[in-house]
Amino acid sequence: MKLIGADNCACLFCGGREKVQTVARDDGAASISLCAACREELTEAWASGAVLTETQSTMQKYSEEAKRIIAEAAVMTEEQFEEKYLSDEVDRVVFEYIRGYGQTDLLGSGMGLLSIMTEQNAEVIKTHIEGLTAAGLIYPVAGKTGWYGADYPFADD
Repeated sequence: MKLIGADNCACLFCGGREKVQTVARDDGAASISLCAACREELTEAWASGAVLTETQSTMQKYSEEAKRIIAEAAVMTEEQFEEKYLSDEVDRVVFEYIRGYGQTDLLGSGMGLLSIMTEQNAEVIKTHIEGLTAAGLIYPVAGKTGWYGADYPFADD
C-alpha cells in the first residue's frame, strides 16, 4: 500500500481538500483519497475496533422512519408508492433523481439539474429535500456532506 500526495483532490469521506493523499493498493484495487483528519480518524477507529462491518454500516445509515418505509415499499409497486408518498411533483422529481443514482451529491451540479427539472430555485428544492428526509423517503449519506440516498426495491422490480 502507498500514500501518494494528491493535488486538486477531495477527501472521499468529508470532501475536504487539505492534506489529501491517495491510498493506492499494491493489488491494483481502486485507490481512495483521504484528508489527514479522516486518515487519522480511520486509523484510530481501526485500532479501537470501532470499524463497522459493511452490513452494520448499511443498517446505521437509515433512520427508523426510513427503515419502516423501505420495508413497506418492498411490498408495493412503484405506482402505489408514488400515490401514497409522492403526490407533490417536486418531491417526485427529487426522489426519482436521488433513487436513480442511489446516492448522489446535491450541493453542486445535482442541485442545478434539479432546479432545471423542477423549474424551482435551490431554496425550494432544499425545503423539499428536508421534508423528504424528515419523512424517511431519502436519507443523508453518512460522512458525505450534501449527499443523499434512496435505496428502494419495489415489488414490481
